[in-house]
Amino acid sequence: MIPRLTAVQFERFMTSGRTSPALVSCEDQAGAMVGEYVLKLRGAIGTSGLLKEALAVGLARHFGLASPEPALVKIEPAFAELVANAQAFQAALIKSSTGLNFGTKVLSGVTIWPVEKTIPEAMWQSAVNVFAFDALVQNPDRRFGNPNIFTRGDDLLIFDHEMAFSFVLALFPSATPWRLDDQQYFANHVFYRKLKSKPIDLTGFTASLGGLSDAILAGIVADFPFEWNNGTLAKIEAHLRAVRDHRLEFAEEVRRILV
Repeated sequence: MIPRLTAVQFERFMTSGRTSPALVSCEDQAGAMVGEYVLKLRGAIGTSGLLKEALAVGLARHFGLASPEPALVKIEPAFAELVANAQAFQAALIKSSTGLNFGTKVLSGVTIWPVEKTIPEAMWQSAVNVFAFDALVQNPDRRFGNPNIFTRGDDLLIFDHEMAFSFVLALFPSATPWRLDDQQYFANHVFYRKLKSKPIDLTGFTASLGGLSDAILAGIVADFPFEWNNGTLAKIEAHLRAVRDHRLEFAEEVRRILV
């Protein structure tokens, strides 16, 4: 279950992200300080972006993929007003972000994946699963020049998913969403060049996809606020169910891309 926290201290707006995330210190529902979180703000990415972030984290967990610890972080109007007064250039952004936002806990001991790095044997299967995951959720944003992956030891941690589920923007949904013919972004994926023409094992990923039952999907959805569902959720659920029900064909599509 994703915890619900409250932002109590503003640190700064981040300069590295295109959506101006905010770094804040948070407290839990008992009033205890729980550390710093990077917030994707409602005013920057809208409820669609917040939904995609939360849903992607839940799905990643189902597939055994690590990510920074998520939280739903409340910005009170009084907090937003204080930040707006101190950061006038972002006043509109913070004021339009009152209520719940999506946050991830600041991690220590992590580095951004070096894009030219050879995938170590200990990380190989994780890299394969990340590639398959991005194909499943149609995420074009884990690019060679923008990995959106942390490393810590032999672990890969994925983040930034507000651009995932790109199929929701299509005027006409695909009748065969497990087919990947029309997806042009794979050649830019951070792992594409390293995985291409290499043997890959999708057995575990395919089994997890088959295990993505309607009940598990409903449990993931129940983790985020109802008001974040602005009509895109039904499209996303239909996509996931269709690919799940044609998981062997989907796995062959992933293999074909990497031939």
